[in-house]
Amino acid sequence: MLRALLSLGNEHVLRPFDLELVRRSRVPAHVNASQPTARRIAFFHPPKCGGTSVRKWLATAFGGPAGLDPVAAEAAAHNLGVSAASAREAILAYFIQREDTRFISGHFAYSRRAFVNHEDEFDLITILRNPLSRTLSRYYFQSDKPDHFPIEGELQDWLLTDDAKAAARVFTTMFVGDIELMRSLIRGGDKAGLRAAALQAIDNLKGFTIVGTLEHLGAFEDAIQQRYGVRSRMGHARSNPTYPRFAQQPPAVQDRLRELCHEDLMIYEAFAERSPRIDQ
Repeated sequence: MLRALLSLGNEHVLRPFDLELVRRSRVPAHVNASQPTARRIAFFHPPKCGGTSVRKWLATAFGGPAGLDPVAAEAAAHNLGVSAASAREAILAYFIQREDTRFISGHFAYSRRAFVNHEDEFDLITILRNPLSRTLSRYYFQSDKPDHFPIEGELQDWLLTDDAKAAARVFTTMFVGDIELMRSLIRGGDKAGLRAAALQAIDNLKGFTIVGTLEHLGAFEDAIQQRYGVRSRMGHARSNPTYPRFAQQPPAVQDRLRELCHEDLMIYEAFAERSPRIDQ
C-alpha cells in the first residue's frame, strides 16, 4: 500500500472549493432549501476547524444529521474491545447503508470502503483550518475543558507527546481513506509514509464536492448557498478561550509546531485559496 501511495503526485492543486465545479454540478444551482436535496450529504468535521457552526448551519437546510458523539463512540469501542477508529468507521458505514439518512455529520474519518457502491449518492463536504492554528486551538481548548479529553501540562511539554503528534496529523489521518493505515499513522509513521499518506489524502479530497477553509469562510458559505440554494448565513456556535496565537508563541514552539504539522500543512496548502494565514 505504501508503494501505491508513494506513486501519487500532486499535479493539480485545488482552491478550497471549485466554484466552477459547483456551477457544473448535476444538482440545480438554486434548489429550494425546504425540499430534499437530490443527493445525500456527508459532512466530515475535523476537530477545531469551525465545524460545529457548519454542522448546525447545514442542519437547518438538510434536517438533523445522523451524527457521532465522540465520547459515546469512545466508550462503546472500549466496551467492545475494538479501536475507536474501527468503531467510528462501522458507525459511518451503517449510516451510509441507511437510505433514509440524508445528512451525515461528525468527526468521522473518510473511508473509501465505507462508501463502496454508494459513491454516486453523496456530496462530500469538509472544512479545513491552518494546522498551526488548529493545533494550538486544540491545546488551549482541551486545557480549558477538564471533563472532555483533558490536556494537562505546559504547551512546550505537550508538544513532545504522542497526543500532540496525533493532533497535528488530523487531516493526514482523517482523509487518507484507509482505516488500517490511519491507525498506523496516528502515533508513528516514518517521513516517507507520512508524506505518501498526505498525498493520498489530497487525492481523496479532490473527489469531495466542497472543501472550504476556515480562513476563507465567506467563500465556503457562497459555495454552499450556490449549490443548494441555502439562503441563510452561518452563525458562530462556539468560541475558544483567549490564548497566544502562533505569531505570539516563542520561536522554539513555532519551530516544533511546523515540524509536527508538516504533512497537514501540505494538505491545507493544496486547498487554501492563497498562502496560509496564521491567526494574529
